[in-house]
Amino acid sequence: MHPRVIWAIVRKGFLDIWLNKSILGGLIFPIILSLLWLLISNLIGGQKTALLINNPGNSSQAQAVEQIFPNAEIVQTGSAGEVEAAFGPNGAKVKSLYTVGLVLPENFDNNVRAGSSPPLSLYINGTIVNAQTQALLQMAIINFTRTIASPQPPVTINTTVINPPSTKNAGVIFKQVYSPLALLVSLMVGITFIPQLLLEEKEKKTLRMLLVTPASFADILVGKLLVVLVFQLAITSVVLVILGSFTGAVPLVALYVILGACFSLSSGLLFGSLFNTVQAAGTVSGFVSFVFIIGGIFVGQLGELLGNGPILQIARFIPTYYLADGVVNASQNIGSVESNLLDISIILGTTIVFLSISVWALRRQSAVLAVI
Repeated sequence: MHPRVIWAIVRKGFLDIWLNKSILGGLIFPIILSLLWLLISNLIGGQKTALLINNPGNSSQAQAVEQIFPNAEIVQTGSAGEVEAAFGPNGAKVKSLYTVGLVLPENFDNNVRAGSSPPLSLYINGTIVNAQTQALLQMAIINFTRTIASPQPPVTINTTVINPPSTKNAGVIFKQVYSPLALLVSLMVGITFIPQLLLEEKEKKTLRMLLVTPASFADILVGKLLVVLVFQLAITSVVLVILGSFTGAVPLVALYVILGACFSLSSGLLFGSLFNTVQAAGTVSGFVSFVFIIGGIFVGQLGELLGNGPILQIARFIPTYYLADGVVNASQNIGSVESNLLDISIILGTTIVFLSISVWALRRQSAVLAVI
């Protein structure tokens, strides 16, 4: 391969995309969908995230709790009684102005280090905080104590929940269903534009002209893949930032973004190698893309409601189910090592299979063009 030739093809690819308004529209479509999600989620589930904290000893534990809610409004109180009154004795209140209440005893950090198992009181408003966030909140408390007292966290968490979270909470359901879908829509960049960029060269008869130059078929292919890869990674990253999914296990989320981009490019390359016209490839890739998006519907809340029913079992045959599942779990810092290995293995394995078929088909085509 020739690096200078590849770079020239990359620059040409960026210029072609910039001048093609229809392609630009397709690139920003996932971002528009994500902004729409942001607007709707704020309208139907936009309760203020206010934390009521009594922290007489200025423990760093409060900061660990605050990090779970990045845009939270922190209200400091002078007594534990104020926090209890805000949520009611034993969680008796039906309504509360606060999302979470936290009462830390004085000298909490020192008592943890001494191993005296100091109790802290945690109040949760289930109307705003779903079950997964509750688990994440408690894990953040335990993880903090592990940083100052290993190996066992000597802390007692007395949790009080008002308004237990309902599976019918519109804001929670909308976020958990829409987020995986928006993610998968963002991955349509590679599936849609790789065949278009590749097959346009065939239809316009410019591929043979390029092959007359020092550019080889591999140079052309690598150049076009690099162009789409840059756009794919950028758009998926922007979508995840808008969705608030770059949280939790951030390195794992980034890994799924890269895997998703490679999966998208290999799928697009497969369609570009099996068809000879943009229209034919677009029709099939559009149908397959719809099937791929369906795989993300059954991740999260809807999948939990369906249990292990036949629909969910069918969805698990779609590779993108595991991509959406992996990103959602990683962003919420839940799931086991085994579940992540399964998600990663299936996405990586599918990508390798698609890529192998594409390389085989493209080698045959390049051999035919060389003879002609």
